[in-house]
Amino acid sequence: MLLSATELYAGRPRHDVEDKKIFLELAQNLLPSTPVSDRRRIANLLASHPEMPDDFLENLATDDDHLTAYPALRYSPRLPVDLLVSTAVSGPDTLRKAVANRPSLRESVISALCEHAGADVVRILLDRNDILLTSTQQAKLSRRSDIVAALGLELAGQDALNPDGLMGQFLHLPPQLKNKAVAAAELTSLVKQAQVPAGQQAKYTDTAHLRLQDAIYNEALNQNRIRFSDLLGRGLGLSQATCDMMLQEDQAEGLTVALKALGFGLRHTTTVLVRLLGTRVSLQEIRAVLRLYRTLSTGAAEVLVGQWILQDQQTLAKTPQHQPQYQEVRQQKETATDLSKKSAANALKDASL
Repeated sequence: MLLSATELYAGRPRHDVEDKKIFLELAQNLLPSTPVSDRRRIANLLASHPEMPDDFLENLATDDDHLTAYPALRYSPRLPVDLLVSTAVSGPDTLRKAVANRPSLRESVISALCEHAGADVVRILLDRNDILLTSTQQAKLSRRSDIVAALGLELAGQDALNPDGLMGQFLHLPPQLKNKAVAAAELTSLVKQAQVPAGQQAKYTDTAHLRLQDAIYNEALNQNRIRFSDLLGRGLGLSQATCDMMLQEDQAEGLTVALKALGFGLRHTTTVLVRLLGTRVSLQEIRAVLRLYRTLSTGAAEVLVGQWILQDQQTLAKTPQHQPQYQEVRQQKETATDLSKKSAANALKDASL
């Protein structure tokens, strides 16, 4: 019944107030019990109708069936901005695509898409000639590792990756952009050095840091990747997830930067790379990252790591923290030891009684 009424309503471009009132009353009452296939047809008929009742339009745009909601979100010109922002935040990406393809978008909607949408949706925004991302929106994209990994070249081509974003996302950048990140780090390091008053640039020997270096090196020699990652995180202030990532075969450059920031020399860096990555990374690749080590200044390495720390902090602020597996195992062992001690104490107590 509702489909038939909709076909009649959609067949005329103009309706008087009474017709609109009757159709809206009928539509709101019958829509919940209307089959999905009919709801989809109704949405397609009414999404761009010039006299579509606004209340019913919102009902279609928030329908649980995505193929019903899509036409309304894509073509209806009078949807509330709050509804569009809510869709951009909650998704899914099939509906975010409908929002991203609308003829015109408010800044708040674009910002929500930049913060929450997937790479395919963000690509729609980048390809539109009528949208120019603001610096705030660019910063949102620059902080998202998944977007930088998938769209790094497109973002860089439109100058949508700021220097901090390039440096902070170094571990996720495509190879073509890592040189730009290093160049940005070198420039930042030079600026920092120029701002330090004369006579305050000398560094004093830190025996605790030297001991940590030795401990990290020894764990690499023993190929204890879990312990190495733990100590690396302590030495640099990085999260466990980031340190674990740097031990993957495609992250040799990131590990090299980290070792440079820690003050490792070329010989020790070479040994660590061979011990931890040698079975999965070719000799040519190790030579390439050692060239990076020789050309990268310590100051630039420290700048890069500093941006990774900021990125970690932003990520941890958005996601619930959990303990790495090795820490869970350690706690299980400690708990088992405590239980054993308690059992032994109880046994001695029972024996004495």
